[in-house]
Amino acid sequence: MKSFRHLPTATSWTSRNETRVDFGILCGAAFSGRMRVMDQERILAAVLLVDVVGSTPLYERVGDVGALRQISDCLDAVRAITARYGGEFIHSKGDDVLSLFKRPEAALKAVRQISSQLTNGALRTRIGLHFGAVIRMRGDIFGDVVNVTARLSTTANPGEVLVSQSFFEALIPESRNALRLLDSMAFKGKQEPFDVYTLREDDVALSTQLARQSTVFDRLAGPVRHLNLVIRYGDQLRSCRNNESVTIGRSPECDIVVPRPWVSRHHATFTISNGRAKLAERSSSGTFMSTGTDLEVFVRREDVLLFGSGLISPGVRSSLSEAQILYYEIISG
Repeated sequence: MKSFRHLPTATSWTSRNETRVDFGILCGAAFSGRMRVMDQERILAAVLLVDVVGSTPLYERVGDVGALRQISDCLDAVRAITARYGGEFIHSKGDDVLSLFKRPEAALKAVRQISSQLTNGALRTRIGLHFGAVIRMRGDIFGDVVNVTARLSTTANPGEVLVSQSFFEALIPESRNALRLLDSMAFKGKQEPFDVYTLREDDVALSTQLARQSTVFDRLAGPVRHLNLVIRYGDQLRSCRNNESVTIGRSPECDIVVPRPWVSRHHATFTISNGRAKLAERSSSGTFMSTGTDLEVFVRREDVLLFGSGLISPGVRSSLSEAQILYYEIISG
């Protein structure tokens, strides 16, 4: 029979590394709104992720030494602004900076300065801002809030700030006026889409392109249009209506399968929500899009509103012989 050296008692227990935890202390921490388990701490906070983009062409243009200096200066500026408004630097991985704020209003002030200050030059920022419960452990932070913040940053266009609904609701009413409703977005791992906000600035040229600036009043302005989005790829034909979707990719699980190595397993999704058709691009290779004109645009990991009819080519330009072209058409009624 095995014997146990350390058994839990009514008031404490001892772990293998001889760290002793008093349950009375735990209970007291719980009543104060904070819970510590070993070196873990669960707190409510605003999480900010600033991702600096544009480094690859910068390295090619000015060389390693010059590019590294500019990138370091940009990251140092983000950290300095964060500290100025009471934020806590957590870590920097690659070209991004993760920070924590106790007060959402302070986080918003920092973001507005970062966004306005780092707008010139070759480097831009993609910023995600979220609010909720996070776990602090060993100098880092973990949890769903951190993951959603990263997805907001990834979805943002260069020079853009994406703010979650929970962060917006955590702000005092006066601070909410600095934000405007952008759209309702769905993120991987989340069952329901949620409202996403951005800065209410005069210059919105860098923001995600929308048919119009959405506001709460826009949603009440009239009935949702009934649309039918039809997608054709070879002999495959699919369609979706409001609150429906059509997935495309290399995986057999997709609604439309495009069996090419440069196409991601789950490349993109056509959706219709609130009377608007959208392509949610989530691939690693990107997608070329055209609306019937000579202009072809490249998108990657972005949400793009669709109008009329057009085509998309996953991974490669539509003019190339190996291109796999999907045609779409939006039909009203």
